[in-house]
Amino acid sequence: MKTVVGICSALATVLMAHGPVAFAHWPDQAPHQIAHLGDLELEGGGVITNFKMSYVTHGRLSTAKDNAILFMHGFGLNHHHVDHLIGPGRPLDTDKYFIICSDELGNTQTTFEHSTSPTNSGLKMKFPAYNGRDRVKAEYKLVKEGLGIPHLLAVTGISAGATHSVQFAVSYPDFMDGIFAIVGGALWSTQRFFYGPLLASIITSCAGWNGGKYDENPKSSATNALSVLIPYFYTREWWEQYVDAPEAYTKWRDSWGDYYLDIQDARDLYHRLIALGRGWVGDTPPFNGDLNAALRSIKAKTLFLFSPQDQFYTPQHIETQVKAIPEARAVSVNSVAGHLICCNADPQATRVMGEAIRGFLQELGQRKAAR
Repeated sequence: MKTVVGICSALATVLMAHGPVAFAHWPDQAPHQIAHLGDLELEGGGVITNFKMSYVTHGRLSTAKDNAILFMHGFGLNHHHVDHLIGPGRPLDTDKYFIICSDELGNTQTTFEHSTSPTNSGLKMKFPAYNGRDRVKAEYKLVKEGLGIPHLLAVTGISAGATHSVQFAVSYPDFMDGIFAIVGGALWSTQRFFYGPLLASIITSCAGWNGGKYDENPKSSATNALSVLIPYFYTREWWEQYVDAPEAYTKWRDSWGDYYLDIQDARDLYHRLIALGRGWVGDTPPFNGDLNAALRSIKAKTLFLFSPQDQFYTPQHIETQVKAIPEARAVSVNSVAGHLICCNADPQATRVMGEAIRGFLQELGQRKAAR
């Protein structure tokens, strides 16, 4: 049965809840690993040779290899962005599940060795064009070839990673039992038509870009481009409540600079922005732009976790997708944190989502046991 559950949450957070401490890599955490996956053939005809993908894993893979969950991060982020949900007794319980957290094809951050990108490949502006389905294909290749896992219990992601979760279920419908998409879905709001080109034009107009042929990263190019998106991450009410004084803004800006705004490679971000306009779920062959037909092809049990205040993935779009997918439901989490409920910006919203995730994974486990 398809349901949309409305849950009101009181914001019980501090300004820096969504800050660098939550997304740094600490010595006692699971080590970064690199999978060398050979050639990656892209939908547009290009090939990335010697493709590599960075990832971490949490928990232990069962003998039957039937407890694996793949997490995909959001735009400009990395594999740490659901750390708050992972661990013993947490929603992504490492006593029960094997959690794979990857860094997507073309990862844009500069702070660690990561998956193949235009800059770290050395190809720079000659890097072959890729799209959303190519990113999902890379994840599939990591799981099946790199880790030798033939089937996933679930696929999940936040924001753009949630879009990839839906794409994964369309592209590889028999590869998982379920998907749960956190503040994301098959379609952005109409902002998708201009954000990619607008932000790309900001990057190319900044000093030091030099047609993308630079040797020293023009950091301000990426910073300026991403700053256009930032106001929409939270609601206006959140900004007025928590960043209403110069000192509050300075504290917020320093934090975001350390883990997001100031650590992006401009060239990698440019390619990622161009890819934003390519390869949406409805374009998947053989559906040829028919999004509803693509969604109807999904076999996985599906859960959407969304915010009614989200300015990127609107509730209207989520509700339409719930109606189209054969076995889907949605949980609405009301919070002034808006889109960033995905990143623990509102602990009460995190608790609500956590309980929904626990219940959903329990349902998948019961279904698996009944087979």
